[in-house]
Amino acid sequence: MKKTLLILSSFSFVITSAIAQITITSNDITIPTHLVYQSTDTLPTVSVGSAGASQTWNMTALGQSTKDTLLFESYAWAPNTNYPTANLVIKQGSKSQFVYAISNSSSLSFLGNAGIANIGGNPTNINQMDSPTEISVTYPYTYNSSFNNNYRTKAKFYYGYNVTVSGNTVMVDSIREYSSVKKTAVVDAWGSLTTPLGTYNVIRSKETKITHDTVDAYIHAISSWYNVQKTADSTTTYTFWANGVGFPLVTATMDSTGNVKSVQWLTTMPALGINEYSSSLNESVYPNPAQNEINFVADASKQKAIKLFDVTGRLIDTFSVTNETTTINTSSYANGVYYYSIIGKDNSILNRGKFAIAK
Repeated sequence: MKKTLLILSSFSFVITSAIAQITITSNDITIPTHLVYQSTDTLPTVSVGSAGASQTWNMTALGQSTKDTLLFESYAWAPNTNYPTANLVIKQGSKSQFVYAISNSSSLSFLGNAGIANIGGNPTNINQMDSPTEISVTYPYTYNSSFNNNYRTKAKFYYGYNVTVSGNTVMVDSIREYSSVKKTAVVDAWGSLTTPLGTYNVIRSKETKITHDTVDAYIHAISSWYNVQKTADSTTTYTFWANGVGFPLVTATMDSTGNVKSVQWLTTMPALGINEYSSSLNESVYPNPAQNEINFVADASKQKAIKLFDVTGRLIDTFSVTNETTTINTSSYANGVYYYSIIGKDNSILNRGKFAIAK
């Protein structure tokens, strides 16, 4: 009987220790040149469960209503003068939509986002800036960690269309949007999470945002701003983090009744990737792999420079382009994979690619 009890006790210990409490640090965040593939389930049947220690969540029933791709880039790949302190850029899908962030040893925070929106059939550049930054996660992030984050967002862009206001048709020159946000976050649970991707030890962060939005229009006829909208909203999301993944496994958004409204979830582990640009340069890069030198051949009239990056997205060198062929000495480069950006005369990125050094 004593032997049986000992075996049962040992088995119980194995089950308990398999679900481990974890801590998230900056090492658990995806770095530049990595792709993240995630799906959104807009009709979820899963539950976020309860707060507390040693929880178990089963989300294998998550579906794919929509899919999205995020490319983590170095700031040098997508510079924007509105966010000069950014060191990480997240490109959303194939669209010209970017999130500018600061990733360091203490936190991951967002400076704002930028992109091109279709307004009345015209592409319009919009920068929506956060002040101070929106904090995504602080380190170390573990059970009972918490933070408060009050910030404002603002955006102003040209509109240029006639609208009807109080029965009168007026020209709206510009739109100004700004929000006041009170955000609170607390790691309220830890345990084991199973999704279609696998089973992981996780912590769960509960985030609540209270947002007051204001939209003003600049009326050309009266040379004045006119308020067109004021709203208030509250949202709650649960984010599940795991060690060594680089991105949240699951982010569940709740509705006003406390039920899960939608879920974004990671479909594959973040992988090394690079944006594919359609190039009109008829560019040739050889030899690839290279040993002591590599050649870039393209139309010099369109190019300004070639920038080289290591696998972490760190800019390691910039070369001016003066001829059809630019030869770069790579004898001092270590073996491995490198990335390049071809910069045009207007400072745009004409093309990107990768090459290897193998000596």
